[in-house]
Formats: sequence, C-alpha cells, structure tokens
Amino acid sequence: MRALRLHAPGDLRMHDEPIPQPGPGEALIQVRSVGVCASDVHWWRDGGIGTTVLTDPVVLGHEASGTVVEVGEPAASTGRDVRSRSTDIKPGLRVAIEPARPCLACEFCAAGNFNVCPSVLFFGTPPTDGCFRDYVVWPTSLLLPAPDKLSMDEIAMVEPLAIGIYAVDLAEVRPGETVGVLGAGAIGLSVVQALRLAGAGRILVSEPVADRRELAAKLGADVVCDPVDLQAAAADVTSGRGLDLVFECAGEPDAVRETSKIARVLGRVMITGIPRGDDYPFDASTSRRKQITAVFVRRSNLTTERAMELTAAGKVDVLSYVTHTFPLERAGEAIELAESKSQGVLRAVVKVSEEGRGARSEA
Repeated sequence: MRALRLHAPGDLRMHDEPIPQPGPGEALIQVRSVGVCASDVHWWRDGGIGTTVLTDPVVLGHEASGTVVEVGEPAASTGRDVRSRSTDIKPGLRVAIEPARPCLACEFCAAGNFNVCPSVLFFGTPPTDGCFRDYVVWPTSLLLPAPDKLSMDEIAMVEPLAIGIYAVDLAEVRPGETVGVLGAGAIGLSVVQALRLAGAGRILVSEPVADRRELAAKLGADVVCDPVDLQAAAADVTSGRGLDLVFECAGEPDAVRETSKIARVLGRVMITGIPRGDDYPFDASTSRRKQITAVFVRRSNLTTERAMELTAAGKVDVLSYVTHTFPLERAGEAIELAESKSQGVLRAVVKVSEEGRGARSEA
C-alpha cells in the first residue's frame, strides 16, 4: 500500500508498505478522505508542535473517513471503552474515525476525560502514524458509522466539527451571551455553528480572509470584521461593555492578545488554536484587572457522535469547509496551500481513495 511519510520539515516521501492486519477488537479501514488540519501544517512546516518533535518518519493526517474492509476477532471485555454503547462494525460500513486512542486505564480516562489522557495515541503525532496512507488499523470502538447520504468529505469534516462542539460545551455558553470567535477556519466555523445551536446571542467573527468572513456570516455570525477592526466591532456589539465569551481559533499570537482586550470584566476566554511556538502571549495587566477566566481546549471529547447526528440532520454545514481536493500523491501541495491560506482555501482534502475503487488492493 501507499504511505506518505514526513521525514523532516517539508520532506514528504511516498513509501510502499505492507497492509496492516487487524488484531482483536480492531478493524482494517480503507481510507477515503482526509482533511489537512492546522496541526498537519505545523508538522510539515516545523517538524513538531510545541515540545513534541519529529524523531522518525511519520504519516500525517487525522480528519479521516473510510470504509471498513476487515474486522479482527472480538477483544476480551475489560468493561472500559470510549463509548457507552457498542456498535456492530462490519465490512462495507462507511465510518468516521476518532483519531485519539486513550489508554482507558488512567484516572483521567476513568473519569471520562479521554482527551487529556497522558498516554493517548493520536493519528499523525509520533509515534502514531496517521491517515495519509491507503489503509489503517484502528479499534472498532473508535469507528463511528455514517449514513449513506453523507459524502466521504462530509464524514471527514465531522472531526473538526466535534472540536467546535466540545469547545462550546466546555465554555458552558449561556443563552443570549455575546460571543467573539477569532479565526474562521474549520474550527472557528464549527464553533460558530455550535454557538448558534447552543442559543448564544450576538456572534462576532474576526477573520483576515474575506471569503472566510463571508462564509462565517452564512453559517451564523451576526457581525464579521477584519482583525484590524476587532476592538471597535466588539465595543459596538456590546455598547462598550465587552464580550461575555471569546474563542481564540486562529493560533496566532495577536489573536491571543486580543482575547482579554475585547472580553468584559469577569469574561471568559477559550483558547482553541495551536500556536507555532510554545507560548500564549496574554496581555497580563488587562487579563488580571478584568479577572478573566481562560480555558485551554484539548481536541474533542465524546462529541463526535453528536457532530455526526447534526451533520446528518442538516443542522450544520460542514461540506462548505471543503474548498480544494487533491490525490494522495499531491498531499504536499494540499499542505502548502493550507499553510498559505491562499486561493480561497478553507479545508484542503486529500482523497486517498474514491468509493467504488474496490476492496483491498495489494501492497
């Protein structure tokens, strides 16, 4: 099978590797669509994220959909699982793939906080290979069946939507609150849609790319602006009081600094973006004087099923995230485009294989 590995920053190489075999409690999945996330860009550009760095060649990609090809023997029951209800996973099933594999044994997993498991394995983060390859093996408990009416691109986009839903859940949004969202990429737009469903009041979105501002307005933002106009827009929306809640979804230092400036006294800030370095530069005096509460969002936790249900019901639009598609051989171009934020790109999607291509191919 084909496997595209990152050897060093900017150095992607295609490999011919054996097809993996599913063990007990696992399934072999033929990968279909994989979204290029900002974290993939970090790995490709910098060779790491924060203190986690590339030591051996790794396969990137974690926003994935696929088709089940083969299922291993049932695993011995331990009474611990990520999902409370079991699903009959069988060959031919179209699935979204939960990219995080928690240990299920630590105190955080026991409490249901799977996303902060210290031993979690995550697609595309060393030592765990991701989905820019023809086939992956993954636990059946981390596969989420998808309805036939959804495209493979939509199924892949359920993953960023789940992050947006989780961020809004974590913020405990109160009906009618004024909210700012800084950054209108797939995560920011997922936050906007989740906020609308949660009953938020006026939603202000700040985004430097005009096409993204336009989409944010279409998906539920009441006010959109360029970041240079953010403070004035926030003051106008709240009559100078400041926003009740601010989501930072850009991963940019300037956006982090703005959060406490536009939040009200005793406001809340949700940090969702991943910075290029390993620092979040808050305006200390403003944050302290306002007694801002800051919460850092770690991926998603138990929200993928809800994301799938909302997508299937037509209550959210994730297909609009997909602006460009590339075959696996051109995944490097997809990542470069995502990094540049040019040509109207929102989510570049790598089409590893198309439905109807057939069952398992030979290595």
